[in-house]
Amino acid sequence: IAFRAQIPKRRCNIKGKDWKYFQFGPTHVPPLICLHGTSGTAETFFCQVMTLGSKGYHIIAAQHPDYWDHKSWVNGFSMFLNEIGVEKCHILGVSLGGFMALHYASKHPSNVLSMILCNSFVDTKPFHQSSAWTTMLGYMPDFYLKKYILDSFPKGSMPVIQADAVDFVVEQLETLTQRDLGSRLTLNCLQSSVEKYIPTLQKIPVTILDTIDEVVLPEVMRDRLYKSFPLAKFAYIKKGGDFPFLSSHMEVSMYIQVHLRGVNVFPNGLDKKSYAKKSGISLESKEVEKKPTDPEEIKRLAKLAEEKRKLEEKKRKEEKERQRKIMEIRKKKQAKIDKLVESIAGKDDDEDVMFGESKKRAPLNKPTETSIFDEDPEEDEADPMGGM
Repeated sequence: IAFRAQIPKRRCNIKGKDWKYFQFGPTHVPPLICLHGTSGTAETFFCQVMTLGSKGYHIIAAQHPDYWDHKSWVNGFSMFLNEIGVEKCHILGVSLGGFMALHYASKHPSNVLSMILCNSFVDTKPFHQSSAWTTMLGYMPDFYLKKYILDSFPKGSMPVIQADAVDFVVEQLETLTQRDLGSRLTLNCLQSSVEKYIPTLQKIPVTILDTIDEVVLPEVMRDRLYKSFPLAKFAYIKKGGDFPFLSSHMEVSMYIQVHLRGVNVFPNGLDKKSYAKKSGISLESKEVEKKPTDPEEIKRLAKLAEEKRKLEEKKRKEEKERQRKIMEIRKKKQAKIDKLVESIAGKDDDEDVMFGESKKRAPLNKPTETSIFDEDPEEDEADPMGGM
C-alpha cells in the first residue's frame, strides 16, 4: 500500500501496446531496469524499487505487453527505452526476463552497461514445444494458461516467507490477460538461443544471482548459464526459492548494490571518490582493478573462475542433499507419529466395540424392576453379589 501510494504506475504506448512501469530515484543517471519472469509483473519488484530508489539509485521496474517472438520483444523494448529517454542502462533479469535481457544485449551491446541474471537461462531447449502447441497458446482460455503456469509453482511445505512470496505472485498472475499469458509462454517455448552471441555478451559485466535451495528451473539450464559466463561474479542466497527478490529482498538489494558499485555506480550519480569522501571511506590502500588483455591471462582467470564455480556448485549440491536428508528424517518421524496415532485410534475403536457389547449383555445380569417386587425371590436368578 505504501509503495503504490508513493510511486505511481506509468504507461508508455509503443505501437498500440502499453508498457507499464514504476520509476524511482534520480533520473539524470542510467537506470537499473528490472525485467520480470513468466508469471511476474512490475509490482513484483516493489521491494527493490523502494529500497534502492530511496538510497539514491535510479530504478525502473518494467512490465512488457504481449510480444509473440523474441525479435518483436527486443524491438519493443528498444523503442520503450527511447520513449522514456533511456540511452544506456543496467538490467536485472529474472527467469524469462533474464533471457530476454540477453537477447536485447546481443543486439544492442553498447546500450547495456551491466547485467544481473537471476534464475535465468541462455536457451529454451528444455522448454521447447512444437509449433502447433505454441500457435495454440494464443487461443487457449486464460484459466487454462493460468493453471498451466501454477502447476509449475513449488508445492509442499516451505518457509512462511517463501509461501508469502508465492501467494503474492499468484495474486499478480490473476491480473494478467489471456494475451499476456499466451505470449509469455510462447516466448518460453519457442526454440531460441543466444549461444552464438556469447563472445559479445561476455564483454558486459555480469553477476549471476541464484539461490542454493531447490527451484523450478532445471539444473541443466543453470549449468549452461554458468559455463557461458565463466568470468561472471556469483552471488548465492541460501534460502530464497523461486522468487528471492520477494522472499529474501534485503539480500537481493544488497547484492544489487555490490554489483552496481563494482561497475562504478553510486547513489545520486556520485563518482567513486565523491561517494567515498561523503561516506568517510579511505581509498588510499585500494588498488584500481584492471581488466586483463593478455589472452593467456584471460584463459587462466577463466580456468580459476570455472574451478571456483565448480566448488560453489559442489557446496550448493551438498546443501541441497543435506536439506533432502532432513526432509526424509522429518517424513519418517511424521510417518511414525501417524502410525502411532492410527494404532491408538484403533484401540479406542476396539474398546468402544467391547463396551458396546457388554452394555448390550448387561440387562441379562441385572434384576428387572418386576423381580424386586417378586413375592418368591428364590425362583429368580442368583444375585452375583449374593456371596458377600
